Amino acid sequence: MTATMGLRAPLAELPRPQRGTAERATALAACTAMVFQPILRPSGPGNSSPVDLFTAATILFFVIWAATSGRKLGAPYVVPFGIMIVAGGIAGLAGSLPGTSLLEIFQDLVLIAWAVALYNIARRPGVLRWLTATFAYSSIVWATVLVVASLVGFTPLEGLSQAEGNRALFTLGDPNYASAYWVVSLLMVFAAKRPKHWPLRWFGYAMLTWAIVLTESNGGVLELLIAFGFLALVACYRRRGVVGALAVVLALASVVSLGLWLVPFSRLQTWALQSGQSYLVNSLGRSNGSSSQRTLLVQESMDLYQSDGVLGSGPRTTKQLLIERNYPYAKEAHDDYLAALTERGVFGVVGIAMLVLVAGWRAGRALRAPPGEGFAAEVARPAGLVAALLAMAVAGTYYQVLHFRFVWILLIFVAVLASRPDAGDRVGRPS
Repeated sequence: MTATMGLRAPLAELPRPQRGTAERATALAACTAMVFQPILRPSGPGNSSPVDLFTAATILFFVIWAATSGRKLGAPYVVPFGIMIVAGGIAGLAGSLPGTSLLEIFQDLVLIAWAVALYNIARRPGVLRWLTATFAYSSIVWATVLVVASLVGFTPLEGLSQAEGNRALFTLGDPNYASAYWVVSLLMVFAAKRPKHWPLRWFGYAMLTWAIVLTESNGGVLELLIAFGFLALVACYRRRGVVGALAVVLALASVVSLGLWLVPFSRLQTWALQSGQSYLVNSLGRSNGSSSQRTLLVQESMDLYQSDGVLGSGPRTTKQLLIERNYPYAKEAHDDYLAALTERGVFGVVGIAMLVLVAGWRAGRALRAPPGEGFAAEVARPAGLVAALLAMAVAGTYYQVLHFRFVWILLIFVAVLASRPDAGDRVGRPS
């Protein structure tokens, strides 16, 4: 007994393993992933990108942390997205392009694993604040880099391509992807209220708006208008109640209706085409052509669904099948909701409908959360994140945004805001 006690004393004096190392590593990897969100070029095998290095690191460190922390973990959106994954797997195996579909399913699994990791680390005290602030600051830096590159004519950083003309893609590879990222970034700056000093914050707004303009994307402008309208509606509801919110809706509807009556949209398109200004010609001027192309693609996609049946053709197969069957406009589905039907079948529609409903429910809870309490204490303006999520939900009707990494960042941040901190966790106020 004496010998045992003599051994215990020296052992007690030895330094214990440092706690929280895996947690800090997970948070750091997640923050770094926020920084590298727009860095999608150069692309690697399987549509991988440089940012995926930090996505994988976040998942790896999270697994280590989850295995050693003993904490209760959450997995939002797993059921609806899981239904979509299973539906896609069945459709892919039954379809004519199983290899293409299974690669997409693998990417789905990585995406949901990253979302689970991000959700759980973001619920740790102070981490949500760090993630939103990092996203906001880094997006301003990237937007400034793009603007400077456009001013000096540095094409590699502008991301100009022969196929897209003067539309600046930066390192995102697609003008619609780029515009969506800049829109979400602007709303993230608003939500996080970062930079802290308003002159720097307004400089950030200016750079991000400039970046949106450089993409020459009609969708980006529409997303901004939807987000701003929603924020105005929320502000009026909180100040004036339901009557004030309805008044804003009626006022906006009246202004838009009067404007379109005085100046028909077709006249605006003609004016834009004849203006000689690159931005107007390639944005507003081409809107009629873009709408016609999307209408044609919807018709072609419905033909695919009718020929391939209720199971769908398999994820990411639309373009290849349209080419093989000699359709005149062979493109990927420009619509998340239509793609769910044509590529994942009826069960895919069930999955995406559940995802929208769950996200909407969580967004409502995030908006109703008392300011300065719970996780709302870490985000100055939670309505900004909900507005960004709403804008992306609308964008999904004319473009496939569900696999945009930053869309899942929004989904996860809103889910965190809608949840309650664990017992014993002290969540601080934003500074």
